[in-house]
Parts: sequence; structure tokens; C-alpha cells
Amino acid sequence: MIATILIFIWIISAIKGERNLMGLNIIRISVFIVLLVMLLQPKLSWKDHYQIPLRWNIYADRSVSMGYHQTLAPESYVNNINSIFITAENKDPETENYYFDHKVYAIDDESFLLDGEATDLGKVIDHIEEEKGELAGAIIITDGQITKGDQNQSQLMDLSIPIYTIGVGDTIPLVDVAIHAIKAPTVIIKGEEMDIDVTLTSHGRINDRVNVLLYERKKLLASKYIQLQGDGSLANARFRITPQTLGENKYVVKASVLPEEININNNKQPFQVTILKDRYKVALITGSPNYNTGPLKKIIKDIPRIELDHFIQKDEQFEPSINEFWSTPYELIIFENFPIKPISKRWQQILAKKIASQKSSIFLFAGPNSDNISAKSLFPFFHVKNTQNTFAEHISRQWYWSSNKNILTYLITDIFNQDENIFPPLFPKIFIEPEETISTLAYYENSSVPLLVTAEVDGLRSGIWTSSDISTLYYKMTESEHDNISVSLINNLFSWFLRTSGENELYFRVNKDMFQQGEEIHIVGSHFENDAKDLSSMTGYITIINENSSSSTYELIFNPVNEQWETRFLAGKPGKFTYEIVLESENNNYSQNGSFYIDESQIELNQVSVNNNILENISAQTNGKYITWQSRAGIFSLIKPNYKQEIVVKDEFIGENYFTIILLIILLSIEWYIRRSIGLI
Repeated sequence: MIATILIFIWIISAIKGERNLMGLNIIRISVFIVLLVMLLQPKLSWKDHYQIPLRWNIYADRSVSMGYHQTLAPESYVNNINSIFITAENKDPETENYYFDHKVYAIDDESFLLDGEATDLGKVIDHIEEEKGELAGAIIITDGQITKGDQNQSQLMDLSIPIYTIGVGDTIPLVDVAIHAIKAPTVIIKGEEMDIDVTLTSHGRINDRVNVLLYERKKLLASKYIQLQGDGSLANARFRITPQTLGENKYVVKASVLPEEININNNKQPFQVTILKDRYKVALITGSPNYNTGPLKKIIKDIPRIELDHFIQKDEQFEPSINEFWSTPYELIIFENFPIKPISKRWQQILAKKIASQKSSIFLFAGPNSDNISAKSLFPFFHVKNTQNTFAEHISRQWYWSSNKNILTYLITDIFNQDENIFPPLFPKIFIEPEETISTLAYYENSSVPLLVTAEVDGLRSGIWTSSDISTLYYKMTESEHDNISVSLINNLFSWFLRTSGENELYFRVNKDMFQQGEEIHIVGSHFENDAKDLSSMTGYITIINENSSSSTYELIFNPVNEQWETRFLAGKPGKFTYEIVLESENNNYSQNGSFYIDESQIELNQVSVNNNILENISAQTNGKYITWQSRAGIFSLIKPNYKQEIVVKDEFIGENYFTIILLIILLSIEWYIRRSIGLI
């Protein structure tokens, strides 16, 4: 640069007498300066001042509770909100209006109907926070009853704009009594006492007693008066009963209705408890003790809550006396290696009456001393008859499970799925032909000769094991890696005959069969276990499936205090839902299915009043103000065009400005013109 400047000075000095060249050199110096500026990229900076308009956001509550305030009709509330929206827009066209319930809606997105399923002020605060840079302030019109989301609006401290709240509704809550929870076991043993704890919640100004009633179906079991305090307080009633009916017992808890109560649908709640028998009587009649007798007695005695009476025939007598058998009712009668010779007509008649009157199940194990001739006298009880279909050679034979599985399939699925080669060959002893209604579970190999048949006719269950060496199956399997299969087979067969198969099921209960949107769904239950197994080692979950086949899964948590699994979640969209509960252990999986219904929300009717505390807190934390519904007109003095000053720093590189390029082109053009004029071109 120094050299160039010195050269330019020398040129000017040299041609100072040539006026026509002086202008040309000045132009060249100017071009050089422009090129130098473009090379060095000098930057110019300056500040611009702007006024940015700010707006107000107005949020109006459209939840169900807004239509139930006694001092304000729903139509009046809707008309007043629409009037507020119009007036605010007239005072400041920048104003934007919204509805909200459990989420925020633009006016064009949702009609103004008071049917919102829940109130979530947290969603409104989040919406304000997202737009706070564009707002002068916000106005929330609501009764302040939060039925969904967080009650504590912790993000309010970070807002830099005021929030004004307008409280709508009565200061005194409407009266409502609801059954909040029922705590009861899902399954118990018959004869045990059962405690039922009922928790009621009451809202409004209440200082009265209600009668809590416990029904079994339509039969009144008990009633209690409890004192209510209102204002969201809880009260408890406890019942103690001793159920006597086996199976699923259905109960209903009801609370009497108070005057002016707004919602009576939540004054009753059904639930069910499964009652299992305490002891099961089993009779084992042995025609002659043999190598099958010991294993059978051991397996039967190992079944929980089984009381076994063993009658052994000696000549024409039994030990103990057969009179004890006739006088005692039994759930299951097992004939083992019996009869050795045909029983008399009198025996048949008495046995038929006993089975029919006591609804006893019967099972026949063939033995080494029994055959078709002796067993024929019992065949009518099992709905089978003699057959000519036998084997030419009486030897032990392989056998297989039938593909025609009956009601026992779900009990012995694991056994059915085993490789048939693991089972030892068995010796066929008696040969039968079942009636069409009888199910054959197993056959001897390459034949249609039954090994195991079962039946349920007129509610009576029966079965026959035609091989005489059940002990072979027991000992061979216990000496192998499949030691539990033979025991499981007999256990599960007897479980079916005794009708105790339900004890391997799950006993879970949903706290209601119908819920309101936003209401908590509470599921509790257990798996009936009779051993010392650690139930907490199992894992469980529930899968909820709606009508559109979309699903949600929740984990079941084991509560060691109550020895139950539990989970809780909120009811979502309305509709019918099915569920599957699964418990998984190391060796087994258990499942239970059911359904429940979610109705359109009425949960907000539990609390219909204005919550001044929440609204005042929101305004106080944001330097706003709480305004009553009667003073709502004062809010319009706040709504007016408002601006915020914003200073923007702008930078520009001179070398990149298009004016610099244009100047360079003009200078080069002038130089070209001068050179042409003086004859240098």
C-alpha cells in the first residue's frame, strides 16, 4: 500500500502539467480505493429501534363442572364468555381467545360446549409459557377445580407476564358423597372371616350421617351409619362377614343419598370375591393292595386340603367298615384295582344314589386283579361298555395323547406338548368302548383302544385309566429328568374331578366395572398358592385393549403387606375395554381376562365450586390479580394496544454491498471513456 501510494504521488508529480491525464489518474486511484475496500471488508454497525405489538390471551374453561354451578346457568356462562371474547377483540384486535379442559383448544378447533372430561390448569400455564414473548398478559376464566394434572404450578415463578384469573361459580361446594375405595380380598377359603373396608369421600358443607349398606346380590347383609364432614374429607366403614357360598360371590356397597346431592351414580360400587372350599373329601376303594396303591396314596395325600379315606376290601368285608363310606359325602371316589369280582345289584343301586345325591366325581384305575368281567358292573357309571377291540398279544405297549382334547386340555397342556417317546410303555388291562359323548384323551399306539377317558354328563364327572400299571408311569418318570410329569397328570386330573382347578387361576378384581374419564382404575388380586413359594418372585402385568385394538400395558406391583398384586392408572377415552392379566413364574404362566367400560366424564361433579385459593395463588405469583365473576367487567381496562420496545443491532460489510459493485462499474466506465477521449484506446 505504501509503495502504491508513493507511485501515485510520483505519477501525479510527473504529469502535473498534463491536465488531460490528471483526471484519468484520479479515476484510477478511486478504482484502487474501491478494490481495497472490497478486499479489506470493513463493517458498518448501527442500531434500529422497533415497536412490537403485544397481545392478550384469554382462556375460558369448558369442562363439565362449569355447567353445574347453581348461581350461573350454563347458557348464561357461554353467552358471557362469547361477549368477553368479542369485547376484548374490539379493544385490541391482537387478542387471541382459547377454550380449555384437559388441554387447550383454539376457538376454531372446538365448539364451546361444556363437556370437557377434566380440568388441567397446568396445560394452560404451559401454553402461556410457550407464547410469553408475544404476550402483554393472560386471562384465565375458570372455577379452578383441577381434576387432572399437577395442583402445584411450579413453573409460574419463571413467567415474566401477569396472569389475571376470573373465578366462576359458587364459593360453597355442591353436596356429593362417593364411594372412594373398597378394600377386600379377592379370594378366601369358605368359613374364613372376611373384612370389607369401605372408604367414602364427601364434598360440600356436610355435617350429616349416611347409611352404608352391604348387599350380596339383592340380599342385605349389613349396614352401618357413619358421620361425614364434607370438604373432601374421608370416612370409613368396616364390615366383617363369613361367606358360605362356594364360587364367585357378588357384592354391592351402597351409600344413602343426601338432599341436594349432585351425583348419585358414585354412591354404589359392586365387587366380587371368590370363595374356595376348605377341605375336600376323597374316598379310595382298593379291591386288593398292589404296587399301584402306594404311589396313588402318596400323590393324593400331597394335594393340599385333601382329606383321604382309604377302604381296603378283605374277602367280603372292608377295612375300615364300608358303612363309613356310605354315610360320608365325598367330592371324589376312586376305585383302584376294584372290583375284583362283579358288585351286586344292591351295591350298584346304593352307589348310584350316593353319586347322584352328593354330586360325587368317580374315577377307576384298573389293577392287576381286575378285568373286564369284574369291572363290567361299574361300566354304566362311566358311560362305557365292553368291546371286542383288544390285542392279540397282551404285552406292554407305547401310547399317545389324542388330538381330540376336551376340557382337561388347559389343565395338562404342558403334558400334551411333551414328546411321546418320553413316556414308558403300559400294560392294557381292561378294554372299553366309550359312548359318543365321552372324550378319549389317550390311546395305545397303532390302535383305537383307549388308555384314558373322561366324561361330564348331567354335571357328574367320571374317568377311567385302563392300564394296570400306573406305578410304572410314576416310577419311570420320577427317575428321569421329567420327574414331575406323572404327578402333574394325576394332580391335574383330580383337580378337575374335585373342581378345584380354579385354585390355579388368578383372582384379580377391578375396583369397578364402569369408570368415568379421568377416574383412577385400581386393580388388585392374587394367585391362590398353597405352598411356601415366594409369590413376590413372580412378575406380572396387565394389558388394556380398546375397541380399536390399540393397547397399553401396566406393570403389576406385589404388595407384601396385603400379599396382593396391585396397579393404578387413569381412565382415558370412553368405550369398552378388555384386559388380560398375566403372572409369570419360573415354571408357569397364569392369565385372567375381563372387561370394563369407561363412560363420558362426570368426575368433575364431585367438586362443583370455585377454588379461590388456586386462582389467587396463580395471580399472586405472576403479579396479576384475582377477579370475581361479578367484577369481570374490570378486566377490560387492562386490554388495550400495547407494545414493547426492541432495539436491533444491524451490521453490514461495505465490500458486499451492491452499491460498492455499482460504483466500481461506474468508475471503470468513466476511465474507459476518458482513455478513449484522449486517444489512449
